[in-house]
Amino acid sequence: RQCLTIHMTVVRIQKIIWSEFTVGHIKKHEVTVEEAELVIKSDALSLEGHNGKRILVNKVNSRIIAVIVKMIGNKLYVATARDASDKERKDFYEYKKIKTGT
Repeated sequence: RQCLTIHMTVVRIQKIIWSEFTVGHIKKHEVTVEEAELVIKSDALSLEGHNGKRILVNKVNSRIIAVIVKMIGNKLYVATARDASDKERKDFYEYKKIKTGT
């Protein structure tokens, strides 16, 4: 049985940074900037990514979306956004069970 470790950290984000490349790239994954920002601003599951990035996972409408970000100072740089992988989905549902106590 695998364990899911949850770290609760509050981070104040002064600005979300979007590059033109990233905006175009997430369109290929059929994710909008608005959907990605809903995940970023929500009580999302935060998973450790590669090279200091975080993977934020939450449900937007009927989709579970993963947004890959990197904090530099108090600015949040968005690398990409896509539908969550099977493992991210599993971790998300486990996280929600723990949060709701069910």
